[in-house]
Amino acid sequence: MPPDLHRKLAQSWLLIIALLVAALFWLLPRSQINSSVLALLPQQQETPIPQALSDGFTQRLDRQLMWLVSPPPGAGIQPAADWLKQLQALPELSQVQGPMDVQRQQEWGTFFFRHRNALLDDATRQRLTAGAETQSQWILGQVYSAFSGVSGKELANDPLLLVRASQMAQQQNSGGMMLEQGWLMARDQHGRNWFMVHGELKASSYDITSAKQTVAALGAAKEAFEARWPGAKVLERGTIFYSNYASQQAEHDLSTIGAASVTGVFILILLMFRSVLPMLLSLLSIAIGALSGTVLTLWVFGEIHVMTLVLSTSIVGISADYTLYFLTERRVHGDSCTPLESLKKLFPALSMALLTTVVAYLMLLIAPFPGLQQLAVFAAAGLSAACITVMCWYPYLSKRLPVGSAPGLAIIMRWLLAWRSRKAVRIGLPLLILVLVAAGISRLKINDDIADLQSLPAGLQQQEQQIAALTGQTNDQKWLVVYGDSAEQTLQRLETLRPALIQARDKGVIDGFRAINLSSQARQQRDLSLLRLRAPQIIAQLQQAGITVAEPDLSAQTVDVPEWLNSTVSEGWRLLWLSLPDGRSATLIPVNGVHDSAAMVALSASVPGTGWIDRKTEFSGLFSQYRIYLTGLLALAVAVIAIIYLWRFRLPHGFICLIPTLLSLGMGVAALGFSGHNLNLFSLLALILVLGIGINYTLFFTNPRGTPTTSMFAIFMAAVTTLLTFGMLVFSSTQAISSFGIVLSFGILTAFLLSPLTLPAKKRGRKK
Repeated sequence: MPPDLHRKLAQSWLLIIALLVAALFWLLPRSQINSSVLALLPQQQETPIPQALSDGFTQRLDRQLMWLVSPPPGAGIQPAADWLKQLQALPELSQVQGPMDVQRQQEWGTFFFRHRNALLDDATRQRLTAGAETQSQWILGQVYSAFSGVSGKELANDPLLLVRASQMAQQQNSGGMMLEQGWLMARDQHGRNWFMVHGELKASSYDITSAKQTVAALGAAKEAFEARWPGAKVLERGTIFYSNYASQQAEHDLSTIGAASVTGVFILILLMFRSVLPMLLSLLSIAIGALSGTVLTLWVFGEIHVMTLVLSTSIVGISADYTLYFLTERRVHGDSCTPLESLKKLFPALSMALLTTVVAYLMLLIAPFPGLQQLAVFAAAGLSAACITVMCWYPYLSKRLPVGSAPGLAIIMRWLLAWRSRKAVRIGLPLLILVLVAAGISRLKINDDIADLQSLPAGLQQQEQQIAALTGQTNDQKWLVVYGDSAEQTLQRLETLRPALIQARDKGVIDGFRAINLSSQARQQRDLSLLRLRAPQIIAQLQQAGITVAEPDLSAQTVDVPEWLNSTVSEGWRLLWLSLPDGRSATLIPVNGVHDSAAMVALSASVPGTGWIDRKTEFSGLFSQYRIYLTGLLALAVAVIAIIYLWRFRLPHGFICLIPTLLSLGMGVAALGFSGHNLNLFSLLALILVLGIGINYTLFFTNPRGTPTTSMFAIFMAAVTTLLTFGMLVFSSTQAISSFGIVLSFGILTAFLLSPLTLPAKKRGRKK
């Protein structure tokens, strides 16, 4: 390349960097740094449920918190009231509720009495449908029962006992909980009482910053409460506890690992080059890469996630490779070649290495994870800018680099000589790795279960099991959503679905479900007609049994959704109803103990306006789908590389060049089998990077203008820096990240060990 042309390119790149800096300052005020864990989750598969309704329910449910408080033995109910008061004082919470006071209890009873004809429960409706005698016999059973406590006043005001029947139905839906002095209370097998407190977050449970502060405040409140009431116990449930644990664990692991990786890379450069200049130049290329990656990510997505910034530390080692390859060439051959001659010599290998790595990262765009998609754009832009910086500026900036032999040259030469002269190395090492690959893959298991990607703390899991046992309500996050263009249509569809749900429960498909007990206006009119039909016969039969009752008030007492939502009786049920400003409405039906998710999908499809949401199964299916897709894509990429090798190097050398690529991929997968990890989507994503990075070592050795010693030293530095960044991920406590690091570490290490296999025969063992 003519010096004048290169100088103009260097000046142009300087101008581009200045524009990138200006773009960064322009984009930052118009963009945001996203800290929501929810933004990292894969996009859900398409469902018939309108997105606005689905998002509304998800956001509402993820803000909910629940506590079960058990006072010390003999302390009465005061500790529970103290805990409630302590929670109500926290600014992070809203709508913290405990017992139902006397006034609310009166309002609850008044509402049911006023609208008793419109709020029939299913059991009463079935008795009335069966005939007047069935209902009258039930009333007689309540009147003469020693435990029911039916008073003459109650019978006079409500001769059909409709209010009592509704109250009994409400108690049956409470999951085994009972009322104690206005508190919802459960009793465990040891006779210990647990009082329920419910609250709601003001901010999203997925906001990393606010979640951390809220969990810390709740933890401090819990410690103070247990210190004030020795022997008291508090159980807690809420999405915020899980999301905070996951985000803090991942952020701690990656930030610690990232800091250690960057430090290790710079120490290695100082030790190997024994000069500050290579470290400064590596830092410059990394900084420009980070600038370019940030600008392009903000421009494409309008935001950048904090986890993307943390994950971007993984490209430090790769972006340093281009600098190290050029500086190694200048250190070894700086006295015999000009900087531009060195660049001309290395340009084919540098450009191909950049291309393969960028393509590998861009393949992450097909993954359903927004965080990985941002990382793909960040890495592609960052690595390109780092490599261009090396090509444009470093021929000028490296002029003062000390010239001398590469450190460890003797060891490198012995390693290369072993590849040339010893069949035990040239043939034995690939065969040994092949045996290890076969052994590791034979132990490998495929598992797409999203639950296996993150191990939750035993404390949270134990509390969840205790709460489920006490309340009968699990946290499976499996729901049916019934929706319609209006509240009336939604309620009518719910009434159509309810018999199918009862049938599914009776068949053992599910263990149970919770659905609001508000009838549509049409059903309320039918219920009123049924009451008017049966009431005279019921009254007559009661009078024949010796019970004198007055004629019941059978006037129309319809209840619409707004009136129900604004009443006391909807407390605890309002979360299950959502109405949009345009009139569209939906109700949520939590389902527990699902034994056949496919049957629930079929059940939802049988009723118009019904959708099934099973987050865990949905995400696991999504993982499986993309894993299969990526496997085919990876196989296609390997086939394309094989064709290129065979076209460029012919047989047999083209096939020999393919061996390190195949074995590095195989060893990455085999390492999962040896370590007890499962093959999943994250493993395939790591294999893509193994392919894109590992192939660089082959390109360095097959560069016709390069020399074996320079290539070997550069590959050694590249492999070590890459292992320092990606290899540290192995120590992450997050299983998905750990398995990602295992595949990358062993795959790249294998690619490095086998890279001399690709040397042309005439270059093996040559010193310069």
